Amino acid sequence: MIYSFFNKPFKVYLSLALVGSVNSVVAKEIYFKPSISIQTEYDDNKRLKTDRFDSIDKSAYGVITRVNAEVGVRSDKYDIAVDNQFILNRYKSDFDLDSDDFNFNLSSSYQLTQKHQFGLNASFKRDTTLTSELEDLGVGSGLVQDNVRHEQWSIEPTWSYSLSNTQFIQASYEHSEHMYAESEIGSYVDYTIDMFSTSFTQQWTPLWSNFLSFSAMSFKVPEREVVNFESSTETTEYSINIGTQYQISPTWSASATVGERFTTTEVEQKINGIDLGTTSTDVQGFIFSFDVDKQFEAGHASLSYSRSTNPQGQGQLQVNDRVGVNYSHDFTQKLKLSLSGSLNKITISGREDDNNGRTYFNITPSVRWNLDKQLNLTAGYRYRAQSYERDDEEAISNSVTLNFNYRWDKVSTQQY
Repeated sequence: MIYSFFNKPFKVYLSLALVGSVNSVVAKEIYFKPSISIQTEYDDNKRLKTDRFDSIDKSAYGVITRVNAEVGVRSDKYDIAVDNQFILNRYKSDFDLDSDDFNFNLSSSYQLTQKHQFGLNASFKRDTTLTSELEDLGVGSGLVQDNVRHEQWSIEPTWSYSLSNTQFIQASYEHSEHMYAESEIGSYVDYTIDMFSTSFTQQWTPLWSNFLSFSAMSFKVPEREVVNFESSTETTEYSINIGTQYQISPTWSASATVGERFTTTEVEQKINGIDLGTTSTDVQGFIFSFDVDKQFEAGHASLSYSRSTNPQGQGQLQVNDRVGVNYSHDFTQKLKLSLSGSLNKITISGREDDNNGRTYFNITPSVRWNLDKQLNLTAGYRYRAQSYERDDEEAISNSVTLNFNYRWDKVSTQQY
């Protein structure tokens, strides 16, 4: 999460070059893109319960309905898009898995001049910890004791400036808030994140660029009370990174980012209203990201290895070492095979030995059949395994899915 913003400089270089090339070309469009998908699912351990729950039925049968609508307007100067998605989850299970979820995403950009570009992104998400803390292992905690309602909203202004044809500056600020419903089982806490990022990119050739970036983050957990014990936490983190992107050949590309983080966590504690003082922990750590992409005549493959930090719902900053792989192959114009997987080693920042440390692995092969340009059918299998440092506990899940997706033709006009 901390360094993800800085993987964009080459894309920004291309977009600025394209904008500069259109000059006075005027193109306006209003468009509407709706779609719907219905997915059936069987999972023998949806909540990734560990071996000690073998005496109960952990399986679940589900139907997930997603209705999506994207509305936008764009021209040579601006691009505004609103993407809405409603998700209805219904399961037959001994656990509470049902939910009505909603995602709202606004993205916008405005080309003030050939050198200046401004943007504003905003989002609102309503889901449950089954998604935000378990399914999204890249950013979640991986610890789900209960299916708790989760809401998140964020706003992010961005700015980019072209110093020359080969030098660019970017900056962004993001504020986000996460809220969880009360739970008698789980221990999730509300928190806020404020993050500022800036980077400088040098485009040496059309195929090779370097960048230097800096970020500052504030992660706050407000005062919370358990019995007569009160505590609040504030974590600040600064990081500096250097990186490079290189197009090795027309079909090979690679990127690398390395950096250092400086993290300070302050915890204020009280018992029965009596101030126990503030404890502070300082941590310095290595963060990085390495990516390799290969394009084939009828497919694509990528491999990545990274270490990043991100806040999560239990009110702690976690460190995630991740290896990811993706592969796709088009057998025909209608039939496509995909394979994705990842291995995540998750620890808590500043703690050498933590009971919540764990290793998560997943692999998902799938086959998609395009019945026509609007309708496709995807069948998939997913294997998940999560092992904990405490008591050598392990959880394993197998699931199969069948998804029908229908996307209507884009409705658009160039008349206001």
